[in-house]
Amino acid sequence: MKTIKIIALLLLLPLACSAQLIGIGAQYADAKGKGNAIQFAANASFPVWHKKNPLNSYISSGIDYTGGSSPVAGLNIKPIQFTSFISESLFNDHPFTILVGCDAGYLFNFRHGKDGVVITPNAYFDYKGVFVKTGYDFNVTGGKQQFFVRLGFNFGIGTFKNFVKTKIW
Repeated sequence: MKTIKIIALLLLLPLACSAQLIGIGAQYADAKGKGNAIQFAANASFPVWHKKNPLNSYISSGIDYTGGSSPVAGLNIKPIQFTSFISESLFNDHPFTILVGCDAGYLFNFRHGKDGVVITPNAYFDYKGVFVKTGYDFNVTGGKQQFFVRLGFNFGIGTFKNFVKTKIW
């Protein structure tokens, strides 16, 4: 078991070091009007395709973990995350970051509910190391869905651009 943990750490370390967004915080989820308890949330994403384009967008991959009693909680492996920073000047000239996007991944639901494909349209805002992300999880395979709001600490694109002059392209 110890060997498996060491191998997992060695495999995940390069992903975490190249991550564009890393967040740790709490999530409130509301499924069908029934509020669920506040739960732990962590995420990391790293760029896969980031070339200048008219949509001001990029494609990344990532991983989300939410622990709790919501119907779409667990480990969500997201091989594709399509994200837009809306405007180049908005990103380059202001200390905050606004992103809108849609993620697609596979959820491993450890507590209850079904594993399955999850699609998540979302909006993201950060300022000096604090972020808010809101969206709607659709577990297409399991037939569950939920609205969520995350609040936490961010280590990545939004934090670093406050210390050095960062340009998107």
